[in-house]
Order: sequence, then C-alpha cells, then structure tokens
Amino acid sequence: MLKRTAAVLVSAVSVLGVGTAVAPAAHAGGYGCKGNLVKTIPVPLKDMLTGKTYYRSDVKLYYNPKSGWNCAVMVKRPGKPRYNAKVPMYLKIMNARWAEDRQKNNVDTDQGDFRRYAGPVKVNGRWKGRGLCISVYALYSDAEANGRDEEWNGRLYKSGLACR
Repeated sequence: MLKRTAAVLVSAVSVLGVGTAVAPAAHAGGYGCKGNLVKTIPVPLKDMLTGKTYYRSDVKLYYNPKSGWNCAVMVKRPGKPRYNAKVPMYLKIMNARWAEDRQKNNVDTDQGDFRRYAGPVKVNGRWKGRGLCISVYALYSDAEANGRDEEWNGRLYKSGLACR
C-alpha cells in the first residue's frame, strides 16, 4: 500500500512538473503567436505637454515558417508606469493583399482596454508560394481607459516588414 501511494505521488509530481515547465514556454513563445520572433518595434508616445517622446510598449512580430502565418502582439514594458493598469490599445496587422481583397486571412485587429498586451493578431504571410510583406498599425493611450481619439498619444505604422 505504501509503495502504491508513493507511486501515485511520484506520478502526480511528474505531471505537475511537466505542466509547470510547459506553461512558461507557451507564454514565452509570443503571447499566443507561434514561430520565430522577426522584429521588435518600439511604440513611440508623445508627451502632450512637453513634446518629449518616450516608450512604454513594443510590437513583437512573429513568423511561422511551417504554416506561413505572421502574428503580432503589442506588449507593455515591465516596470513602466501603468504596466498593470488597463489602458486603451489597438493593434492591426495586414499583409500586402489586404487592400485588394479584404479577406479574413489578410487583415486582423484587436482593440480594447488591456493590462499587459493586445493581440495576438494573425495574417497569412504567403500567396501563390511567394512571401507577402506585412504592415503593422498600433495605437496606445497612456491615459486611463476613455478611448477618445485625441488620447491616442502612442502611434506606430510600419510597412514593408517580414518581406520574404
């Protein structure tokens, strides 16, 4: 009986240990994005009073060579003000075909009041065997969640990313 109880405990500890090891790896894999980190782009914020530029978040762009999909998240920087507070964030990713045929696989957005990150947003990175260039549009508000346009003091638009 003691051997059986010990065997059950060892099995439970093994299962818990594997679960603990897997969870951080999934988070480190890109906040829901699979694949390789292609680029990290800081989102500039402009102080409305002083005109000074500062940074509190980054857009991380991933590419999965197996599936051909690109994925992005906008992540707040730890240790910065409002890191754990809900603030308005908007993230949009587009491939080079989105303007021609606005299909689900060509454009994706995420918008809301988030504590740590917006996304993931995903688009197809291939068309007829060729790679598509990716564009990212991000808005970040340093104000508490009101969501008025004039409060989007963080703006980023980058095109021609991850061209293959």
